[in-house]
Amino acid sequence: MHSLSNSISRTRSPRGRRSIALIAVLGLSVAACGSDANDGATVEAGAAAEPAVDTPAAGTETTVAPAVETTVHEGADIVATALTAGVFTELAALAIEADLVSTLKSEGPFTVFAPTDDAFSKLPRPILHAVEDNPEMLATVLTYHVVPGKLLAADLQPGTLTTVAGIDLTVTKDGDQVYINGNAVAAADVEATNGVVHVMADVLVPPIGDIIEVATTLPGFETLASLVTQAGLVDTLKGEGPFTVFAPVDAAFEALDAATLAAVQADPALLETVLTYHVIAGKLTTQDLAEGKVTTVAGIDLTVTKQDGQTLIDGYPIAVQNVLATNGIIHAMGNVLVPES
Repeated sequence: MHSLSNSISRTRSPRGRRSIALIAVLGLSVAACGSDANDGATVEAGAAAEPAVDTPAAGTETTVAPAVETTVHEGADIVATALTAGVFTELAALAIEADLVSTLKSEGPFTVFAPTDDAFSKLPRPILHAVEDNPEMLATVLTYHVVPGKLLAADLQPGTLTTVAGIDLTVTKDGDQVYINGNAVAAADVEATNGVVHVMADVLVPPIGDIIEVATTLPGFETLASLVTQAGLVDTLKGEGPFTVFAPVDAAFEALDAATLAAVQADPALLETVLTYHVIAGKLTTQDLAEGKVTTVAGIDLTVTKQDGQTLIDGYPIAVQNVLATNGIIHAMGNVLVPES
């Protein structure tokens, strides 16, 4: 499998990568499941996902998301389990690019927090491409989703877990619901012969530096970084904090009226107010953000609401949640937050 991975050419097309992943690994999955073709397990998750690929008639149908049914065979390793689930094709493709397939097919055991295709679709495409184009970062991001040992949901206790990437994840619980870095586990305990898979509706992004370093390393925040520099807030956001930043992506600024943006930039006090209106003292994941008012560094309140599993800030949904930094956390926003005053 290792040599097969090396022989596959890379492509930037998500659909192409998914096809490659299925062709390259499905044979191994079928071989792993073949002796147990009449066995299956049922998994239910609340995360939206792309339609599952067709699976053989043999086996029990498995609901991985509403209206998404596929087959998860017993007696399969983690790679085979992920592929027969039909909603992890993006993850499988990236594992091939990072030469991690043979590792995840080894004895292990491993615990994998596996993002669905829909989870990857939430990421701005420039960010996903930037990760793909950096082999070291790609390996770090993927292994950040893997913990040595087999940990079922009942074994996941509040605290930290050290990943194969050497960077800790944070586990919290609300009743029986498990959260990883503030992101809910959508479906737990999909067992494999060499470990267990927990389905995630969000990609887990490891901290790659402080808030400013994250914003300048990941593409898509160039306008925000420029405005923060202009306002003289770089040293503040590189400070100890911690801070929670609702960070508008470049497209959010592009959607603003050009005259309005120019007027804000021309007024230093107004620029600082608008930018600090996007910052809260403390490190708050979406799990920590309760409905109601929260006071920003600008001294003006934001309104947090929850709707259909999403967290909204002043009525705008968070596009990518819980991007960790060493001195806080970033929630990427598709809209600029403008204080009423």
